[in-house]
Amino acid sequence: MTLKNVQRKIGSLFILSLLLFASCESNENVGLDGVTTEEALNVVLADDISAEIDAVVEDDSAENNLASKGTTTSSNHPSCVERTSVDTANGKIVTLDFGEGCIGKRGKEFSGKIIIEYVKTDDDFSKTLTFENFTVEGNMVEGGKSIVKIKENSNGNPEATFIIDITITLESGDEIIRKGTKIKEKIAGADTDDRGDDVFSISGNWESVNKSGVVKTATITTNLIREWACKYIVSGIVEIAKDGAEVTLNFGDGTCDNIATITDVNGTTKEITLKLNKKKK
Repeated sequence: MTLKNVQRKIGSLFILSLLLFASCESNENVGLDGVTTEEALNVVLADDISAEIDAVVEDDSAENNLASKGTTTSSNHPSCVERTSVDTANGKIVTLDFGEGCIGKRGKEFSGKIIIEYVKTDDDFSKTLTFENFTVEGNMVEGGKSIVKIKENSNGNPEATFIIDITITLESGDEIIRKGTKIKEKIAGADTDDRGDDVFSISGNWESVNKSGVVKTATITTNLIREWACKYIVSGIVEIAKDGAEVTLNFGDGTCDNIATITDVNGTTKEITLKLNKKKK
């Protein structure tokens, strides 16, 4: 075989490899039964952003807030957070001001304000959150959520019910409008002051609407497990439906990793890598 023929064959193999690579890349976001991997990932990303907000609000000790009077600074927040409170007839309103940028305890960057209205209840208390020019890692969050907490549910564990109505505008420009209900039960860590051993079991359902008006519903069919010590959901199953198409998103067996699988009604399965809501540099 001449040198020219060898070079021609190598060139052909190189072009074929590029085409195969391009094909794999272009199929990265191809959906299973009508739901794309990107859509599934955005469902998870929106939940991660919402969970980061919940963690910040949880750092604001409600018992102390309702017991104290006047303007105070909570030691549970980083020093870059300016915290003020105003007493009301049956609770208080707390404002957490992250300024133009403040790194939280879990390494996420926040800006703007979270306004928390605490109201005493017979069992514990409720909270209503609203946002003012608020971002998580550059992703804008608008709207609000209400939270009702009880000290003990039927299992003897602390529990919080979230009614969510928020709009998240991602740095990419994609918009996610999210409405629904989630119930978070603390199944481990309630007997210590160390947040690192907290484990939550989460149920619920919600709708996500993008800026084109396409509606996706998400229903937790096997409770999601979130561990404070892990950046990702470690187990549980979410069923995602859009325009008659359905897939299930399975987060695994409890291992702390960034892998999940999507399966459609035909049994076709695709492994995906979960994204962190990191700000683009």
